[in-house]
Amino acid sequence: MTDPPISPEARRYLEAALAACRRAGEIHREHFRSATLRVDLKQDASPVTVADRGSEEAIRETLHRATPELGLLGEEFGQEGSERDRWIIDPIDATKNFVAGLPFFATLIGLELDGELVFGAVHAPALGPGSGLFAGQASGESASLGETWWAARGEGAWGGTGTTIETCRQRRLRVSGTSEIEKAFVVHGGLNLFQRNGLWPAFSDLVARAYRTRGFGDWWGHILVAEGRCDAMIEARVAIHDVAALKPILEEAGGVLLTRDGEPLVTGWTGGAFSATRGLAGALRAVMGF
Repeated sequence: MTDPPISPEARRYLEAALAACRRAGEIHREHFRSATLRVDLKQDASPVTVADRGSEEAIRETLHRATPELGLLGEEFGQEGSERDRWIIDPIDATKNFVAGLPFFATLIGLELDGELVFGAVHAPALGPGSGLFAGQASGESASLGETWWAARGEGAWGGTGTTIETCRQRRLRVSGTSEIEKAFVVHGGLNLFQRNGLWPAFSDLVARAYRTRGFGDWWGHILVAEGRCDAMIEARVAIHDVAALKPILEEAGGVLLTRDGEPLVTGWTGGAFSATRGLAGALRAVMGF
């Protein structure tokens, strides 16, 4: 069966996001596992590197050139232009993994139009083709390297390799059919954040009931839900740039990505969030007090 064509509007946004991811990936591979990588600490004590800042600058430049009418909100350099119609950027989600030389980091690019998240792209340059490389070792065309997942409203959710439309549309994403916590494979973010945010008792109850739990964390946990490999992903505290790209992917894959107490994803927001199959969402809210 032939996959349906991508609409012109979605293609425009996808081409822009893929070009931005490609440039970011080149910068990430230049610094990944570098013995001279410098790590600074931000005000909130989270790490930031030249790769975070350099890749966000490249992403912003690429997106602005392709879609000058849209605003930009990035983790490192904040808001520029429209706050209603904008790209939302996390240049490296899981910077701590990047610093540690672990390949589970990614660029996240979400698109918000008229206040609604309608498109998302995730690119992991150190997974898939070209994976496991140290600084400066990547070979071949950069467009063929890494793994990519994306979705546009009404167009489905897709995964593949590289940063071209042809290669990153290799398989359609669908969440699992799991609807009971006792049968659910639940993944989660950092345990210390559950403790700090008063969620430890509820999380302990969830762990006791779930079929299996693992701490894959960050963007990777949500993508595993969208792929149907896990059934739910829970994070005690995230910001808008951590989940803006992931929400459309989960929804187009048949799942949900919800914030604690239904809080809106706006500039400056931080809070708890989870992704899951639709059948699990209500039970997870009840157990976690979300």
